[in-house]
Amino acid sequence: MARRTPPKPRRPNRRFSKSVLLDSSAKRRFQRRLLRWYQEHGRDLPWRKTSDPYHILVSEVMLQQTQVDRVIPKYHEFLERYPSFEDLAEAPVADVKKTWYPLGYNIRPERLHGIACETVERYGGKLPNDAEELLSFKGIGRYTAGAIRSFAFNEDAPILDTNVIRVLHRVFVANGDPKTQKATLWELSEALIPRGKGYDFNQAIMDFGAMVCTARDPYCLLCPMKSFCRTYPFDPKTSGS
Repeated sequence: MARRTPPKPRRPNRRFSKSVLLDSSAKRRFQRRLLRWYQEHGRDLPWRKTSDPYHILVSEVMLQQTQVDRVIPKYHEFLERYPSFEDLAEAPVADVKKTWYPLGYNIRPERLHGIACETVERYGGKLPNDAEELLSFKGIGRYTAGAIRSFAFNEDAPILDTNVIRVLHRVFVANGDPKTQKATLWELSEALIPRGKGYDFNQAIMDFGAMVCTARDPYCLLCPMKSFCRTYPFDPKTSGS
């Protein structure tokens, strides 16, 4: 599949949390097997062929609560209509919402427009890569900030979406409700990133959750993690994830 060549990796802004108890052998096996799986099975998606922070932001906002196959054509249409932060900021919100249709959740185009306006006003149309500055934008939460830092700036920034939560909880935690364990899962997400490989690792774990470790009927027999996964074989009757 097509792969872009990411820029030279930056060092992470903070060290991994020491509160995560993670078996070093399982960590290495997970990293190695996940990246190997991704090289063979990773999805060929248009936003993986760019490091433009604006394009990454548009894709991440569109992918919130929307399936990939619905996002792809709208992603191309939206960027053709609004190719930069400046173009989006200058457009009337009503027009932006019309272009967004029929993706739904119309608060998203409004927030995206607001981010564009703020980026132009405060940063000259260049989205910052600093975590705190990204989180200061209304509409950019911890996941989106991590995705921007990882996919646009090639930093080893953790992410935690629905797919990542599912994979990490099943493989490394198993017990309890993952919705109440997000602090631990964020720490796991960060601790597992191989140094300098945050881009591929984060894309890989999202794909793995979407394609193998699915919410219903996961492909456990074909899973490369089954030898150390704490929920293998997965039983939906006894699992909360």
